[in-house]
Amino acid sequence: MPHSLHTPLSPVARPFAAPPPESAGYPGGVAAASLLPLAELVPAMSAPCRMHPSVDLIGAELAGWAREAGLEAPPRAGFERMAGRAFAGFGVEAALLFAKWLTWLFHFDDEWDEKPAGRAAEIVEATFARLDLVARAPVHASSPVETAFAGLWEITAGRMSTRWRHRFLAGLAAQGEACRTEAENRCAGRVPSPAEYPRLRRGTAGPYLFDLVEPCLGVEVPAGLRESTTWRTLVDACNDVTAWCNDVASHHKERANGDVHNYVTVAATAFGLSDGAAVTWVNDRIAARAEDLRISARRLPALFDRFELSIGQAREVSKVACAFLAAPRAQLEWLLESSRYDVP
Repeated sequence: MPHSLHTPLSPVARPFAAPPPESAGYPGGVAAASLLPLAELVPAMSAPCRMHPSVDLIGAELAGWAREAGLEAPPRAGFERMAGRAFAGFGVEAALLFAKWLTWLFHFDDEWDEKPAGRAAEIVEATFARLDLVARAPVHASSPVETAFAGLWEITAGRMSTRWRHRFLAGLAAQGEACRTEAENRCAGRVPSPAEYPRLRRGTAGPYLFDLVEPCLGVEVPAGLRESTTWRTLVDACNDVTAWCNDVASHHKERANGDVHNYVTVAATAFGLSDGAAVTWVNDRIAARAEDLRISARRLPALFDRFELSIGQAREVSKVACAFLAAPRAQLEWLLESSRYDVP
């Protein structure tokens, strides 16, 4: 089972120097090889994740659902393996639901990264307005993306309070605003500055993705705790670490597509760095943000006491926090084995 946050979360004593991905048993990973130094920079990313014992079943169920939804992922996308690592100590249903949302989100994300719609602010606005409408009222879905969203939303929202549903929809709106800003940047030929990029990237990553940990685990974080500085830092740091790792892995592909919305490109442009130096700069930022994640997690037991959570409540909320702590290494391993960011 995951660690309890009422017991110490011990870092791994001896981070290893990770071998090249092809010798470590990863079928892909060339695009993500620049992330390997993080195994030494971040103790929590040095030890391999456990894998969910039913990952093959989860993968088969996910593939069938994706085919029916019209969201088939490319070969070796491996979203079930990312979810299987992040939810290794939980039930099949939790990992499968998260894997479905990941599949939907990455399919949806490609609309803006790789297609003309990503340059049209009015299309961005209309698309997100439709999703908000689908979530708030029974309407006829007009595309596979909307149909899949409606099905996932019905399953997920039914488990949660009105407050959580409003939080999810606020995160969806935040993603819409960030995607609109990206569209405007693309049209203007503008590269975001290093100061503005982290917040923009946090929006395009899909803030609601991190809210989805709660319904997947059948837990709702109490409102006061959820809005505390410590918890918000925990969530935002997890978002930043995973988004910036994604940027390092994807920057060759995104550069080939002409997209400047990547932390490596932002750093290289702002500071006049080579690709290698820009990757090193971003990896250092990832390591620092991972430390923010660790520190926030260490502060949670005291926060649980301040909010007078019962032992049972603290145990349940700790499950959510531990999923955030597992996410960076889970994503690193997924990036090393997925073909998603290979450049043809």
